Formats: sequence, structure tokens, C-alpha cells
Amino acid sequence: DVSPNCDCHDENDKPIVGDIGFFASFDPVALDQARIDAVQAAAPLPDTEFTRMRQKLEDAGELDEEHAGDKLYITHPDTDWQSCIEHAEKIGLGTHEYELVRVK
Repeated sequence: DVSPNCDCHDENDKPIVGDIGFFASFDPVALDQARIDAVQAAAPLPDTEFTRMRQKLEDAGELDEEHAGDKLYITHPDTDWQSCIEHAEKIGLGTHEYELVRVK
């Protein structure tokens, strides 16, 4: 399950999406991008920090079309996760491109 904050936070809320599986890679940037894509594709769970924040942003007219389905932005609107991926790639930590291999 994917919680809205680090699981070390005692004030952490229930998961925003269900279990997205286990991810592994030698490329940390590709790994982060794959996990982000999986979270974005997953159905949101009801009555979570994500659904409350989405409603709050919608009510305030602060949720633009670009971010309407972005679970990471909505949960943490002051954080730009995309710039982290871009910067990590720029400084040579890896690439955002990945091949997802499902193991059963």
C-alpha cells in the first residue's frame, strides 16, 4: 500500500492507493519513475489524505487540468516530484526510461 507520507511518520494517514507491488532496479531514477507511474495509474482509495486534499483544492479552485489526476501533487501540492526526476537524470543518476518486467 502507498501511504501519503513516509511510514516512519506517526501522523501518517491510511494508504492513498492499494498495493502496487514490489519494484527493483539498478537505476534509481528509472525505479522512481516506474513506481510513480504505477501510483498514478492505480485507483485511489476512498476517504484518504489524497481524496480530502483533492476536494479541498477543487473547492478552492486551485486544481488545474494538468494536475487533476496527479496523486503525488494533490497529496503534496508544495512538492514538485517531476523536477526531482529531471534533476536526478540531469546530474547522471540514471534515466527516467524503464522496462517493466512482471514476475509472477
